[in-house]
Amino acid sequence: MARVILFGAVWIALLAAIAAVVRVGSLPEVPLPSRNVPVVTPAPPPSPPPPPPRAGARYPGWTVTRAYAAHYMMVVEVETDRTIDASGIAAQVVEPLKGRYDEVLIYIREPGQRPDDLPARRIQWTPRSGYVETVYKR
Repeated sequence: MARVILFGAVWIALLAAIAAVVRVGSLPEVPLPSRNVPVVTPAPPPSPPPPPPRAGARYPGWTVTRAYAAHYMMVVEVETDRTIDASGIAAQVVEPLKGRYDEVLIYIREPGQRPDDLPARRIQWTPRSGYVETVYKR
């Protein structure tokens, strides 16, 4: 019987020692306070980026007829009398969107052109290649 009590006492002492080591080892280090603590005021949140162009939006010399986006890609269809200004129109469309999309396609159509017909021009913008213009009709 004395053996059982001695064995139990040893186990309790061993568990107490392990608990003490774990408790001491897990105490967090508390940094000493500094007298010169700089006060950092957070910067105001950045203003939200402008919204992407929407169908029906009119700009000087051109109108957005369709605009849709999915999976970091945007397609904008534009109607204009001056298809020669396609690169300027593309810059106006893409510049506010550069941080949001991996690719932007701008299809330039002439007024009254059927949606089934080939557009006059297509401009593709990607961060890697920049602006690439394809002329379908002169």
